[in-house]
Order: sequence, then C-alpha cells, then structure tokens
Amino acid sequence: MPHPIAPPSSAFAPPLGAVLAAGLGTRLRPLTAHRPKPLVPLGAGLLVERALDALAGVGAEPVGLNVFHLGEQWATALEHRHQAIEFVHETVIQGTGGGLRGIAARLHGRGDSASRTLVAINGDALFDFDLAPLLGAHRASGALGTLVLRRVPADSPFARVAVDAAGRVHRIAEVEAPTLRHLDPRDLTVGAYTGVQFLEPPLVAALPPEGECDVLRTAWRDGFEAGWNLRAVFAPDGAWWADVGTVPHYLEAHRALLDGRLSPRGAPVADAKGRRIAADARVEGTVIGPAAVLPGAVVAAGATVGPFAWIGAGAVVQAGVTVRDAVVWPGVTVRADAVETVVLPEG
Repeated sequence: MPHPIAPPSSAFAPPLGAVLAAGLGTRLRPLTAHRPKPLVPLGAGLLVERALDALAGVGAEPVGLNVFHLGEQWATALEHRHQAIEFVHETVIQGTGGGLRGIAARLHGRGDSASRTLVAINGDALFDFDLAPLLGAHRASGALGTLVLRRVPADSPFARVAVDAAGRVHRIAEVEAPTLRHLDPRDLTVGAYTGVQFLEPPLVAALPPEGECDVLRTAWRDGFEAGWNLRAVFAPDGAWWADVGTVPHYLEAHRALLDGRLSPRGAPVADAKGRRIAADARVEGTVIGPAAVLPGAVVAAGATVGPFAWIGAGAVVQAGVTVRDAVVWPGVTVRADAVETVVLPEG
C-alpha cells in the first residue's frame, strides 16, 4: 500500500503555489481559439479557479502562474480573486520544468519563500479532493518530492507511476529509478498522475537552469539517480478527477457538475427537478433538469433547455431552440439547436 496519509503539521511554513498554465490547448480547440485553456468557463467560474481554490485550501500564497497563449487576457481575468497572484509571461514555451523554474524564480524573491514547499498543479487538472491531508503526508514522509496519484487498473494506459509499499516512487513512465531493477513488479502499486505534486527546494533547484524541459524527466530523474526520497500519495478512492483537455472531457465535466459528482459551487441551488436557475434569469421556455441557467441568461418562449445543459451568465437561447447535453458560454446567443456541443462566441 502507498504511504499512509497523515495530518499536516502546523510546524511547517505555508507553501507556495504554482499553476502551469502556458500550454497552447491544441486538444481543446476551438474553445482555445477564444481563451487560454485554464481560462475557459467551467461551471459558474473559470477552470483555473478550481486549482486556485485548492491552493487556497492549503494556505498557499503567493501563487505563480506561467502564461503564454493569449497571455494578454490574464491581466483582468482573475482580478476578482482574493489571492496574491504573480504572472510569469513566457515568450517561448518552457515546458513543465521550465515553467516551474520561472515561477519559483519569481516567488523566491519574496522573503523566506526559497525555503518553502511548492504545491504545483497542472492548469487543465480538475479534481475535488482536499490537498491538505496529502500535503501532510508529503511533509511527514520527509520526501523532497511527492506526486499525487489516482487509482486505476493495472492495465490502464494511464498507470504510469510505480510505487512500493512504503510510498516510494520507482518509475514515472519511461523514467526508471535504479532501485527498480531490484524489485519484484508484484510488490509495486501503479497509479495515474493527477497533475498535482509537492516539491521541496532541492528538487526545484535540480531543474535545468535554462531551456524547455519536463520536470519529471529532469529533476525527478536526477533525484532517482541520486537516491533521493521521492514519493507518491493516492487521492481518496471515489475522488473525482479529469484532464479537461478535450471537448468531450469538457462536456463531461459539466455533466458531473449537474449530476452531483462534482461540486457546482457558485451555481444557483437546484430545485427538486435538478434545475439550477438564477433568480434574475428570464425563463419563458422549458428547462428540463439537470440543467443550469446562470444569472442574466434568457430562455425564450418555445425554447427547450436540458437535460444536461449549462447556460452561461447573460447567454440567450432564442425561441424554438433546443439545447441539450451542451454548454453555452457566457453572453452567447444560441440561434440554432445545440446538442452535444459547446456554443462559443461568434467570430
């Protein structure tokens, strides 16, 4: 079994936060033609806000985000957040390792930041598990780095991290620790990486000093070779997780918000029929639950919304139109039936 989860210790300084947000989002096109992937609407907020909320839950501050694609949108997108956020604008994409290097360099210029744990989250990771006990397990183990994994079948293509009974990592994809050759595969547990990791300063310092790089194939690989204490913890069984990197996964995330598998925080409270209709929405047509109609939205007479429809704030569903198994972005006017799709701004 993996390393047991222990409660966090109050003896540790609050961690720093990092969100890797600089990707091009090519798998999520055409959504990412309009916004960077972490800034796509997700429920009643933005995708990146789920990661920011998770970091706030462990007291991580300040938080650094590396940005690139449509980077000019970030200046105002998170002004409503009550967090200290530093943006690291990349002129050339630096990869996960280079992204963390840039974020750490920016944050380490603040007081005692250079000695604090860095909690890093991939910008397209969506999950509902609490980071506090997992961070506690990392700190209790004395590890220099800890990956957060989820349980998947051993034959899953995502089962790419191998962990021993004490929680020590021996393989990440094709990167193998020297210790692996001495172990019986039957004594290892495999898991899928969730896009969340905890890094101590020596592991961050092991990143290459320049150029694009992958953190797992550089710092973690070198840590394996050096015999460092590198571990993994598993998210609780039943926890919800998704890589919101494709349109089908984006639609599935909204289905999860509507059917209760994922908290729809910030959305109107559901009625007995699973309809989340804002008080100032104007509904003249039919809404079939589960569905959400956010503030200022209009469902015109003769229109049918739902089931599994998410109508963004200020959006308009015109008369006679059906929206089902679909997401309508804020402020968009739906002029034709929309089924199993995302309705985006025109142009």
